[in-house]
Amino acid sequence: MKRNYLYLVSIFFVLFSNDILGQQNLFNIPSGDITNSKKIFYQHQLNLYSDKLESKAHLVYGLGKGWDAGINLVGKGFYFSPEWRALLNDDPNKGALYPILMGTLQKQFKINEHFAINVGGQGGYNLSNKLANKEINYYLYGIGIYYFMKGKSRIVGGLYQTNRMFVGNGSTFGAQLGYEINLSKRWYLMGDWISGNNDSSVGVFGGMYNLTKRVQLCAGLLVPNPNTPKPMGIVLELNLLGWDAF
Repeated sequence: MKRNYLYLVSIFFVLFSNDILGQQNLFNIPSGDITNSKKIFYQHQLNLYSDKLESKAHLVYGLGKGWDAGINLVGKGFYFSPEWRALLNDDPNKGALYPILMGTLQKQFKINEHFAINVGGQGGYNLSNKLANKEINYYLYGIGIYYFMKGKSRIVGGLYQTNRMFVGNGSTFGAQLGYEINLSKRWYLMGDWISGNNDSSVGVFGGMYNLTKRVQLCAGLLVPNPNTPKPMGIVLELNLLGWDAF
C-alpha cells in the first residue's frame, strides 16, 4: 500500500511540472482567471462540518480569446452523524437542492495590466431519481479584478444573481468579494465572501500553497453569515492546473 501511495505521488509531480497558470476559483467565488486555450483545469473542494462532508468538483476547458467552459458537480457528499447516509435533497421546500450537475461559461475582458472584468454563469439540474423533482439551478455573476504586486496578488469584487433552487431560502441577489495576497514564492493568503442570508452566504478565510508549479493546496475556515442555515466548517481544496487537452 505504501509503495502504491508513493507511486501515485510521483505521478503527480511528473505530470504537473510546468509553469503555473493560476486558479479558476478562490474558495467559493470566481478568481478571475481564464483557463488557457486547449488547457484543462480541475478543482476539487471538500467542506467538512460537524455532521457531514460536502464535495465540489470543477472541470474547465480553455476555449481561447478570453473564454472558458466547464462542468460542475456540486453538493455530492454524505452525512456521518447521527448516521451515515448520502447527501440528497430534491425538495425545494427543504432548502437548496443537491447534488447538482451544472455547465459553466465565462468570458474575460482585459482592460489593462491591472484590471479585468469577467462575466459568466453556471446552470443545470439537480440529480434526482424522479424526473418530476428535477429543477433548473443557476448562478450568474459579473466581477472586476484588480491585480497588484506585479500581478502576483489580486482583489476581486462583483455581483451575483441566482435562484432558490440553488441557494435555498433567502436572498437571490448580492455581492461577492475576494482576495489573493502573495506572501512568498509558494504561500498566499486567500479568502472570499458572499453576501446575503442563503445557503451559500458564507466567508472562507485561509491560504494557498503551491506544492508544485501545477498543484495548489488550499485550506480555510468557513464562517457563515448571520441568519443563514450553514454551520461553521473547514474547507480543503486541490487545484490541478494546465493539462494539455490534445
